[in-house]
Formats: sequence, structure tokens, C-alpha cells
Amino acid sequence: GMLHDAVATLGKGGSAVALSGLKNEMRKRDSGFSEKKLGYSGFLQFVRAAAASGYIDLLWDDETDDYVLSAP
Repeated sequence: GMLHDAVATLGKGGSAVALSGLKNEMRKRDSGFSEKKLGYSGFLQFVRAAAASGYIDLLWDDETDDYVLSAP
């Protein structure tokens, strides 16, 4: 899906992508993007659902104090 594609593009070479800023990237790809339209109360909930379904990998990064995502 679009989330996987955005993470794969931003994380060229398999590097992890910070959660902050990712929603802006999604909006660049689809100006009408809204996790609320998809039934999620927040972007993190949307990302967690994608991770639970295996579309992306989601990890907490202590160094940046943020979640990081990668495309499996």
C-alpha cells in the first residue's frame, strides 16, 4: 500500500524512517490522505495496524525518542 511505498522510498537501502514527518510524506503522495477516513483515531494507530498486518516493521528508537519504520 501507500504506507509501505512511502517507507520504502524514504528508507532507500533499507534504512529506517522516523514516524515524525511520515504523515506529511503520505499527504504529498495523496493530498486527501487521512487516517480518520480509514477509521483510525490517529496516525500512530494507523501505522500500528499496518505493522500488525505485516505491511511495515515498527520499532521504538531510544536514540531519536521516536518510532521508526522500515519496509520488510
